[in-house]
Amino acid sequence: MIPAVRTGRAPAFRVLTRAMLLRRVGIGLLVLAAVGCAALAIGPHIISPLEFFSGLGGDASGSNHTVIFDLRLPRIILAVSVGAALAFTGTVFQALLRNPLAEPYILGISNGCVIGAMLGIVLGVSPFLHPVLSFVGGAVAVLAVLAIGRDSFGLRSESMLLGGTMVAAIGAAVIFLLLHIVGPNLRTAVQWMLGDLSSTQKGLGYASGILFLLLLVASFFCGRALNALAMGDEEAASLGVNVVRARAIAYMAASFIVGLTVALCGAVGFVGLVVPHILRRIVGPDHRGLLPLAVIGGGVFLLICDTVARSILPAIDSSATELPVGAITAMIGAPLFIYLLRRGAAQGQ
Repeated sequence: MIPAVRTGRAPAFRVLTRAMLLRRVGIGLLVLAAVGCAALAIGPHIISPLEFFSGLGGDASGSNHTVIFDLRLPRIILAVSVGAALAFTGTVFQALLRNPLAEPYILGISNGCVIGAMLGIVLGVSPFLHPVLSFVGGAVAVLAVLAIGRDSFGLRSESMLLGGTMVAAIGAAVIFLLLHIVGPNLRTAVQWMLGDLSSTQKGLGYASGILFLLLLVASFFCGRALNALAMGDEEAASLGVNVVRARAIAYMAASFIVGLTVALCGAVGFVGLVVPHILRRIVGPDHRGLLPLAVIGGGVFLLICDTVARSILPAIDSSATELPVGAITAMIGAPLFIYLLRRGAAQGQ
């Protein structure tokens, strides 16, 4: 059963001790490290275990050393960081809307971020301002979803989810209009729209690891507040939470994070839907444990998808280009989204 969080009903939290939390996070980090090592060896050129260890400590000018440290490792770190950010924001939006189907891509926030960044490209704005424009586009999408979902009784999660779907559709139409304006760079723009890690720069890839660390640390401090908000505004207020301020900060911070990921690698969808839902079924709805594991699980999920995206076609045809990582996440996430909708309808949710 989907552990949906509804207004007026507190989710059943299991007992979570600090030792249990640290043990789960430790296991998650070990899984992430194992998948990362496998991703270093897997690609268009398979590196054997012997070549892998010789490349780790070999001559910096060697081919295996170059492939590992200059090409694959920066991309792996970026994939982990982006996956962590998307799963983090997906978990936050699901708590705020009290609906396990909410995530940045479905709510139209990703498309809003894409529009902001593409407007920067069309207008010739400095690339350093693209994250800011992405954040502005995402913030506009958030405000639109909030406006659609609000009625005389407050915010309705069902209306916000459907409104987000419509905002995403409108955003897609605007994106296609902008693509027509882009013209000669259409192929590159479309690939970037679907999520593309192939152009990862070495310095950017390594620097993105800071984002992963910040999100992991922040996840340990946000769980209690999200638990309170997930129980409803009245319950959260009774626990001493400034609901208006907490929601505003959460929405804006999540929108900024999504805007940053879009500026880094384009719009990657469904990570924020798949990862929190799977982990919620495993560890329960308590955000004290769910949020840190979502950060780690998002990194693992997107890293696996990116490894498949950059390896599957070149393995069949050496001259073939890699797939956009967003295509792989969509192939997994879209069927799961349909399944959740059908199951929710069958249960009268």
